[in-house]
Amino acid sequence: MRTEGATVVVELPEGIELDKETGEQINEAFAAAVSDPEARGVLTLLRVADPLGSGLFEEVQRGADLAAENGIERWGVVVRERVKGMAFQSQIEGLQTKVFEEEAAAREWVY
Repeated sequence: MRTEGATVVVELPEGIELDKETGEQINEAFAAAVSDPEARGVLTLLRVADPLGSGLFEEVQRGADLAAENGIERWGVVVRERVKGMAFQSQIEGLQTKVFEEEAAAREWVY
């Protein structure tokens, strides 16, 4: 996780195992990042094969709730196959969410 300007960038690499402890650690760091008053957007790079599996979807939803509570306006999600990530766009409430296959397009939209 890193901050680029007013955007919090979360990159979840291929092969990541999201157990409860890991998810809690990620969301703890994420909560600190999105609580920065300068933060306006989130870019999540899901480099995993199945973005809806392994508890990942639930963790992203939890993160989106944290983001919305802290005034984040946009959340871009990059997945390998857009159709596999469409649930993020339709299920995350409280902020503008859009799913992309191309990282450059997501960055342009979020920034």
